[in-house]
Amino acid sequence: MKRHTFHITQYHPLSPAARTIRIVMALSVLLFFSCQKRLDLKYDLAPVKQVIIANAYPDILYVNISKSKQPDDFRPIEFLDNCIVTLYEDDLYREQLQFFLKDTLSGLGYYRTATALSPGKTYRIVSQHPELGTAETTEYLPEYPALSKVELLQHADSVQTSSTGRYTFTLQDDGNRKDYYFVAAYYKVLRPILQEDGDTVYRYDYIYNSPSYAPPVFTNPENYFRSYFTDELLNGKTMTIPCTFPSQYYGEFRESYLIIEIAAVGENYYKWYVSQLPKGIPYLNDGQFQRMNTPNNIVNGFGHFTANSSMYYTFRIH
Repeated sequence: MKRHTFHITQYHPLSPAARTIRIVMALSVLLFFSCQKRLDLKYDLAPVKQVIIANAYPDILYVNISKSKQPDDFRPIEFLDNCIVTLYEDDLYREQLQFFLKDTLSGLGYYRTATALSPGKTYRIVSQHPELGTAETTEYLPEYPALSKVELLQHADSVQTSSTGRYTFTLQDDGNRKDYYFVAAYYKVLRPILQEDGDTVYRYDYIYNSPSYAPPVFTNPENYFRSYFTDELLNGKTMTIPCTFPSQYYGEFRESYLIIEIAAVGENYYKWYVSQLPKGIPYLNDGQFQRMNTPNNIVNGFGHFTANSSMYYTFRIH
């Protein structure tokens, strides 16, 4: 007699959750392949202008000038070395700035002053370009902040390599004018560099990762290493301000120093910088990509003109 073998397969019904997942996946695949929607991106194109990135300090002024970019321009940044850049001090002609080439491949360079600037004076930069016209910017270079002392009270060490650091500074505010400041704490380290021939050399490097906090005088909303504030709470008084910051002990380096920088800054730059914080991206040195509706202190151009007079206090950590 011939035998017949029957295989019986038992099916288990799907749970409601599993059926729902399969239905959603099937509908997603169907929608993805069955319909398309075209989105037309509309945006305004600002005219191409000069981008001026100027930084003034008591000892020198640097001015970098380039062409602004539009969303569909993917070419490298074009730096301008054919501008006539004139500097005025308190509305009096001071000098014509000379151009110095820094990188022959990209054309990066800057215009700079021949002599030191004078704190307490207002400087105006006028840049004339044969195609882009004339752009100008003005900023006040403040006097050095009136500091009596800076003290480091607490810092990480070889046992506790990461801890809350504390320092104080005593500042005398000038009640006759509106003053603007920033405070910064950062590290200078002597870093070992291994060369191709196997030798080790040591070079100084900087680590900028230590935002300072001193409420209610100032906070640090974006965790930048610089904290900006005005004289609103000082109002012409002498005040000792306690600060905290995330201190680090860098034992892997031969030497490490904590540098506390306290600076008086110009009004225009302070207001421009603070206006960037709600947007989340300050574009401090990216003037070519600056939004066309972003406030700045450049007339007929983009970028920014900064001016600050800084005092530096150095503490050796190890």
